[in-house]
Amino acid sequence: MADKLLSVETVDVGYGHVGVIENLSLAVPKGAVVALVGRNGAGKSTLLRAVSGLLTPSKGRIVFDGRDIGRAKPHAIVDAGLLHVAEGRRLFRSQTVDDNLELGAYGTSLSKADFAGRVERVHELFPILKEKRHDLAGALSGGQQQMLAIAQAMMRDPKLLMLDEPSLGLSPLLVDQVFAAILSLRGSGTTILLVEQLVERALEIADAAYVMQNGRVIANGPAAEIAKSEALKTAYMAV
Repeated sequence: MADKLLSVETVDVGYGHVGVIENLSLAVPKGAVVALVGRNGAGKSTLLRAVSGLLTPSKGRIVFDGRDIGRAKPHAIVDAGLLHVAEGRRLFRSQTVDDNLELGAYGTSLSKADFAGRVERVHELFPILKEKRHDLAGALSGGQQQMLAIAQAMMRDPKLLMLDEPSLGLSPLLVDQVFAAILSLRGSGTTILLVEQLVERALEIADAAYVMQNGRVIANGPAAEIAKSEALKTAYMAV
């Protein structure tokens, strides 16, 4: 696959002596949206934690933007341009929306003009965050918190954005808003690795997809083909 931004190569990952992922490989091309789908417990979130440096693979390589990051520290991976929006909307809830955006850019050397430009971009993406800029993050609705979590990551202008279950716990209307935002990010050229429980929705907006079952990839290909595949049915029917 040409122009790979992220390459996971025959990786094993687990927790202590408990293996979760075995011999897993995937690739995310620049500018693409790649969906990672499978039942709960398939190992999707574990893979994202390994890519973002929260877990260290026991085997294999993780290469991001030409650099092996398999044993890099999480802060170094963030600085390299790989941002992970974890499940559960982890925000500074006692801080305002604006404060959360500022904290998202913490440690960068942005000029005031560049910082203002990034704030303007996330306000265009999520107009509600401009309206509620002085509200505490903890007072926002679940959907608004998810938007803020994505916006916080976008303040670093990531090369790759990993989204873990962005629709979890949201109403259908808010799900629509979050997916519209993902489509907007895709349109602007942001590369995205998406883990999502709403499989049909994820495959509608993705370019390519990987199906996971029991810590392994059992199928991959264009998202439209994966949506009709027997492997997808198998992954969700398995006990």
